[in-house]
Amino acid sequence: MKEVVGYTTGVYDLFHIGHLNLLKNAKGMCDKLIVGITVDDLVQYKGKKAMIPYEDRAEIVRSIKYVDAVVPQYDMDKVTACKKLGASILFVGDDWYGTETWEEYEEELKELGIKVVYFPYTRGVSSSKISEALKNTRGWTEDKEGINEVNTKESKDKIDKDFCLSSYIAYRYIYKDDKNFFKGMKHKLYKAIDKNKRIPVRTASDIDKEIQKQIDALYKKYKKIGILLSGGMDSGILAAYLKPGSNAYTFTTKLSNSFDEDIDRAKRYCEKLNLNHILVNVDFETYKKYTPIVMKTKCAPVHSIEPQIYKAALLAESNGDELILVGESSDLIFGGMDKLISKEWDKKDFMNRYTFLDPRLVLSKCDQSVFNLYNKYDLPNGKIDYMKFMDEVFAIESSSSYLNAFNTAKMKYYDPYAILIMKDKLDLDRVRNGESKYLIRELFSMKYPEISVPEKIPMPRPVDKIFEDWEGPKREEFRKDIPMDTLTGNQKWQLWCAELFLNEFDR
Repeated sequence: MKEVVGYTTGVYDLFHIGHLNLLKNAKGMCDKLIVGITVDDLVQYKGKKAMIPYEDRAEIVRSIKYVDAVVPQYDMDKVTACKKLGASILFVGDDWYGTETWEEYEEELKELGIKVVYFPYTRGVSSSKISEALKNTRGWTEDKEGINEVNTKESKDKIDKDFCLSSYIAYRYIYKDDKNFFKGMKHKLYKAIDKNKRIPVRTASDIDKEIQKQIDALYKKYKKIGILLSGGMDSGILAAYLKPGSNAYTFTTKLSNSFDEDIDRAKRYCEKLNLNHILVNVDFETYKKYTPIVMKTKCAPVHSIEPQIYKAALLAESNGDELILVGESSDLIFGGMDKLISKEWDKKDFMNRYTFLDPRLVLSKCDQSVFNLYNKYDLPNGKIDYMKFMDEVFAIESSSSYLNAFNTAKMKYYDPYAILIMKDKLDLDRVRNGESKYLIRELFSMKYPEISVPEKIPMPRPVDKIFEDWEGPKREEFRKDIPMDTLTGNQKWQLWCAELFLNEFDR
């Protein structure tokens, strides 16, 4: 008879009789019980941090006689975990019973032959109640570092939902480090490599040489390297440095033909370089399934590209890839943001052009102080230092999306462009006359002399089709008179994602 493997997960902080009862009951229904212990980075349990570090929590659970194995839980993707561990039963607390998320999980798991069993929690006991009792008895208080004695240290972080929501709507990220949506949720930002630490390049040949050095060094460390491959120049160039037989992941969708041109060009690159071309399908189910996971790690709403990248990263891991290359930084470093550097901007016009979605248009309580971000870049005569703004603001928003998605999937990634910098000042006249990324164009022609240089192709996302008929958010944080018919698919996505985040984490 085939061994019955059961799987359950939890923080298991301040281990108590309720935990023991659940593990005992679970073991009684399977031959082998595997327990996933939530790692410290993922713990946002009921708005608190774990009092006991992961290693100690794992060792406590491992010592329980009903437990056969302990594994770390890096994300909330139960389906992938069950498949990887060979589990045929998933044990869950009954507070999830009947929720939309778990009804969807049940359907997906049922198709895989995996049964979900809900166990009632032991009444009157929980780690949260024990923690609260300890704090009340011993006079402790909690801050962002953990548990400290009263008044010995105050957290500098502030809970300001209105600011965070306004910042996300305007810029797609929370630009202040010390502002967060909810207690216990510290959002994470990417910090760009210091310009003084980057390698200066003057010509396409310089870029070629420096990328080759980086790829050679990577292959000394990793045997199997893949790539996120679009039909554009940046990733197309990087693909040329990979070993034949490497995996190249390109996004596709069945919802529209918006991906077709991108896929066709990526396919040509793979055929020339003898790479395995793997298509990653993106649809509304992708967003519904993976968006809560990447939001959980980021502690904030996310960019629409993050669920896609997360899905591709999981696939890459299952295919044995150890590292994924991306070409995300090239636009910013080599003059690819041609629309945003198309002229010498007046501050007001640049604000209107760059602000992704005006929070005053969609939020019931817009914190207009978020527009102060632009003041740092003021120049005389009503102008703005848009180049510095792009280097500092756009770089954080864009790169944080990749960092969060890959980190959530526990997949290493690398951007060879990120460590480079142009030795000569960017020739804005060339960019403004149709030669955006002129050095990258030249390098592309060196790598693919038989293929015409593609114009800028952003990574496709099927949001226009998915949210075509969406009526808009319903929560009180959003206005009732949002002109939904004037918004783009990406703007609608942003509202959908913001509302989903609030629904998931506003306790």
